[in-house]
Amino acid sequence: MLSLSASTWLKNSSYWSKKVVVRWQLLLALVVLWGASAWLRNEYGQEDSNLWLVMNTFLLLVQWTIAGLFAVSMATALIAWGHFLYLLRRKKIAVQARFGDGQKAEAGRVPVTVQIIGNVVRPMLGTVQALLVFVDKRTAAPVLLDGAVPKHRSWWRQGIRGTGQALLHDRGIYDVDQVLITFCDMLGLIALPVAVPFTQQLFTLPQPLKEKNVRAQPNATKEQTHRIDIPKRVEGELVNYKEFEMGDNIQRIVWKIYAKSGQLVVRVPETKDPYASHLYLYASYFNGLSESDGAFERELLNVYKDKVRNLLEALQRNGYEVRMPHDQEIPKLAGMNETKSELFQITAANWQRQLPPAAYVKPGNAAFVCVSSLVPAAEVEAMMRTLPDNVPMVIVKISEAIASPFRFQVKDIFFQPERQPTDHLRQPWLLSALRRDLLKNERALSALMKQRNNSWLTDSIELER
Repeated sequence: MLSLSASTWLKNSSYWSKKVVVRWQLLLALVVLWGASAWLRNEYGQEDSNLWLVMNTFLLLVQWTIAGLFAVSMATALIAWGHFLYLLRRKKIAVQARFGDGQKAEAGRVPVTVQIIGNVVRPMLGTVQALLVFVDKRTAAPVLLDGAVPKHRSWWRQGIRGTGQALLHDRGIYDVDQVLITFCDMLGLIALPVAVPFTQQLFTLPQPLKEKNVRAQPNATKEQTHRIDIPKRVEGELVNYKEFEMGDNIQRIVWKIYAKSGQLVVRVPETKDPYASHLYLYASYFNGLSESDGAFERELLNVYKDKVRNLLEALQRNGYEVRMPHDQEIPKLAGMNETKSELFQITAANWQRQLPPAAYVKPGNAAFVCVSSLVPAAEVEAMMRTLPDNVPMVIVKISEAIASPFRFQVKDIFFQPERQPTDHLRQPWLLSALRRDLLKNERALSALMKQRNNSWLTDSIELER
């Protein structure tokens, strides 16, 4: 049996409600007028009463005046709507929309500009609004087209335009399916919609966090530009040692030999690969705790993407070019700047359940490994068996990605906290089975991290012990 989730039902109902022509203001006005007329007739409706004759005449005057205003208001909207349909059928209308820089923007409140090129007429004292509709029937906030697009050397405009903001909270790819143009009369009684096909792709980037520096060295090479020096653990005293010289790292001094002989010697690092030019960051999107992709999983993915972007940009400050191998197929967008492909890769990724980290991470190439706490502890342990000790590994703790409904700050006494898109998830998340499984897995991961150096279980990229 086909079942619709609550979120899907809400999105669909929100979309179809925008196509309802009659507004609640018209229905309320008719009900109030009918109720007032019925009450007056019941209380004063006596044929031989002079008061009722005057009152009835006044009531008729009010009714016809209101009906005339309603008629004029709705007629102007109908004329403007019909004129737009006529121009649209004759292909004399062009709809244009722009998000952010035209292709991408930071997730959150994204600036939107919509303009209609053509001889569009607004209803008298009414408005024309544009509503962007995505392929999954999600809708953005309506944009009021209250500006004019000037025409060169002409007093008459060549179109109308408007700017606004769309709340695009999820980090990912958005496909615009159509633009819903709505003509509203001056009294807000009716809203006449026209769906104009419009195709555009954009992606919202993970939100940048506080800048951090994370030190890492590459383990593999494609171009011979940088040396890789990795200390080798050896047995014996004078094997792979040399006398201390000016400029040597004092951290490599062997103090045991100095205590015995009084001679300063330093370990000679083993050269694993003569040169290196790329730093490989393995960021896994494996989800082994949940089988669905609902609202909880979507928000956990948003938070994880923010952390991965923060880690990527911190590693790039080491001066190496950072490469991110894929653990899933990443779609391509036309015109995407290849120099930003790693950032786009983070944006377009989703939770996957086919490729665990042990099969995804190549120990010989990895310079840094990042996974989420949705990876079961057994999978992390399997990866750790083959991962060299010198490769840092961070596990992003995401059990607190959705705030508790009982979280309280002193400033909330004086100021109303700003509403967040995830506020409706707080109470259900507190009682969800996924949260219980996640907390249990994080306790197992915390115990596992104590068995290995260079490993962190953290909810922020703070890697200093």
